[in-house]
Amino acid sequence: MNPWIVKARSLVRRTGAIRLINHLINRLLPPNTYGQRAHHALTAALRPGDAVWDVGANVGLYSEMFCRHVGPDGLVVAFEPFAESCAAIRERLPDCAWLRVENVALGDADTIGRLLTWGDSAENNIATEADASDHETVSVPVEIRRGDTMCSRLGRIPNVIKVDVEGFEEEVLLGMGDLLGSPQLRCVMVEVHFMKLEARGQPMAPVRIEKLLRARGFKTSWLGASQLFAVR
Repeated sequence: MNPWIVKARSLVRRTGAIRLINHLINRLLPPNTYGQRAHHALTAALRPGDAVWDVGANVGLYSEMFCRHVGPDGLVVAFEPFAESCAAIRERLPDCAWLRVENVALGDADTIGRLLTWGDSAENNIATEADASDHETVSVPVEIRRGDTMCSRLGRIPNVIKVDVEGFEEEVLLGMGDLLGSPQLRCVMVEVHFMKLEARGQPMAPVRIEKLLRARGFKTSWLGASQLFAVR
């Protein structure tokens, strides 16, 4: 993605014009177009027996789809730092022997962090200094591990990775230094949260993320306003 495009998007958000643009897009395009394109692209990338990582699994909607497509010879690993969401995934797929649920957040270091939760909100995220001062949140310890560390722990390189981590996309990919270079990894899809990245002081992270994936041999394309799709 061109840095000027990122800057233009930021300006549009600050002026409030983004609301008008989103309204026009919703009027012109069928509902869920972006989501459907991402769903179809991921489905096409999957093969029976694949190992798939669902990074930022939430309650397991994508994990369920992955399990259905890879079958019993495959492996689906759902990474989710929020314990209640992990429980929801297990309840959703109680009999799937090829699903592994990891109550772990992926990042660029092996450490212990803090997960901030807002009641029943699905937008829980790892703490930043700004968030930590918000007295409406609840903070709980969470295990953070590099993707390379988890790959060694699991003993299997994923073939497909989906990342949706509410503004911590770059840290997740930086923690996959060895993994991203593996030829066995065919596809990475990243949900890029532009507003959250900008709020964290990382407005150019989308540019760096795309450059990182390309440097590792992936061809990248944008499926919509925020889904970065990388394949080799």
